[in-house]
Amino acid sequence: MNEHTESGKVYEINLRIGEEKELYEPYDESCRTLSGSVADYLAGQYGKKDAGDEIILKIKCGGEVNADRVRGAFRELIREQELRNYNQKRLNRIKQLWLLCVGVVFVAAGILLDGVLGSVPVELISIVGSFAVWEAANIWIVENPRNRLAKRTLKKLNATRIVIERADLT
Repeated sequence: MNEHTESGKVYEINLRIGEEKELYEPYDESCRTLSGSVADYLAGQYGKKDAGDEIILKIKCGGEVNADRVRGAFRELIREQELRNYNQKRLNRIKQLWLLCVGVVFVAAGILLDGVLGSVPVELISIVGSFAVWEAANIWIVENPRNRLAKRTLKKLNATRIVIERADLT
């Protein structure tokens, strides 16, 4: 549901639960981890919003809800995603450097071995080198921008306003 405010559009996500424990992973005694189904639902809803929208998560519950615990679990979900994104960025950097080095070595070997080996082995060595360089470029062109977008999205999600309402769910 989109509304307009002075700062732009507001995208509202409504989440209806019977009791607070439905929000959390059943195996987490501390109730610091949102359940997988809640996290999946939120991810699907966030995917429907426009880029500049302010986000409000409205939780309607038939019972009492500890707002601080909900906010903490939500922030923990975002922290986990940020850590995953950071680790993927590091892994991409390592893979990119490794593939580029391997590619350059193989391409140089293909050039140096031209005339020493037959044309088929030289071509195979050059193809392997070209493929490695291509994969490094693919990470740079495709994967890294995707990670930057995910980082900006997580920053925006961190600003999500959480509103808890008591609701008659009958």
